[in-house]
Amino acid sequence: MIHSPASDGSQEKTRVALEAMRAYFIATDQARPRQERQRLAREWLAAIRRLRSPNHTQ
Repeated sequence: MIHSPASDGSQEKTRVALEAMRAYFIATDQARPRQERQRLAREWLAAIRRLRSPNHTQ
């Protein structure tokens, strides 16, 4: 199967968002410090925003 560069970029953004989500939930499950959980939550939300926003630079 041939992937276009746009779909590869979208897959990468999805992977990054999933990894950020996973890191947040692991930190929450392990009762990590609140500041760390807040930082991870911000990273997760930023990844989701990048995933949802159209990319006009490609």
